Amino acid sequence: MLKHLTRLFARSPDTTTTAIARPRVPVEMHWFAETRLPIVDWEHQGAGDTVPRGGDAAHAYWDSAAETWLEALRDALGADYHVTGSDDFLLLSTLEPRPAQVFLATCQRMRARILRNLGALADDGGWGWHVVMVFEDPDDYYDYVGHYYPDGGEYAMSSGMFIQAGYGHFVMPLEQIDAMEPVIAHELTHCLLTHLPIPAWLNEGLAVNTEHTMFPQLASPQAQLHFPHEVAAQHAAYWDADSIQAFWSGKSFLATDDGNRLSYDLAKKITALAARDEAAFRAFVAQAHAQDGGVAAEHHLGFPVAHLVEAVLGDGPWQPQPSTWRDGVERGQFRPGR
Repeated sequence: MLKHLTRLFARSPDTTTTAIARPRVPVEMHWFAETRLPIVDWEHQGAGDTVPRGGDAAHAYWDSAAETWLEALRDALGADYHVTGSDDFLLLSTLEPRPAQVFLATCQRMRARILRNLGALADDGGWGWHVVMVFEDPDDYYDYVGHYYPDGGEYAMSSGMFIQAGYGHFVMPLEQIDAMEPVIAHELTHCLLTHLPIPAWLNEGLAVNTEHTMFPQLASPQAQLHFPHEVAAQHAAYWDADSIQAFWSGKSFLATDDGNRLSYDLAKKITALAARDEAAFRAFVAQAHAQDGGVAAEHHLGFPVAHLVEAVLGDGPWQPQPSTWRDGVERGQFRPGR
């Protein structure tokens, strides 16, 4: 199955770049009130008549806004945090200068690979750096990402996420630094697909398959928590007419039970199946929409999207039913914005 994804997700040659300085311009920041950490009101930030709408001036404005934002977070998190930059990334972390530059060089290589492999599906447009935050304390990590979830909810643990809230950025805890390359590959895939309104299952399926194709050892049987027959039994026990609608709408990716893990696994498998015909798959991705789980674009595949699930789970009530999604849709672990 994975051989059909090779052209879409395969490695490309490494590239490196050195850190550079960018022009700094005065920026009046707009912050949300009464937050635990500094959180920018990006809708307000970008609404003023004085905000440049394009060209070098827009890059300078959003670069400066990003620097000011990370400096405020640095000051709030403590003296051990630093802000470091490269050609395309701005990093907030407690890493010493040399490890920080290694981290940024890795980000640059991952970006080059993903841009090349996703081709026209990827969009590296917009202004300002790609922003990355690496939190030393896991509590700080969850405290930060908690700003983007409704109060009082329970959410699955994570090794990193892309937050598309005004100014898209990705975050990870420092404890994941030894496995940073797969995390970066996964989150950058989200970042470079953020312009597409694709369903969560497709977004996560693309990210996981990108991650696993670049690092195939992660997809090996030895790296899995469960044997294939155990995973198949877990899928059979979990999915039914109701839970599959949570999968299509994206809600199951935020579950705190086995639905979270099984959603990622199912998304990975059906995305790999859909990608067997690369041309048809690219056309499908370009047109698929979260509001219906991809149904309106399924003609590009040549068959209903429900057949993808049927190929993994067997016969069942797998057709997306958007009219039943009373709680709306989720696009995965990220939020509307930028």
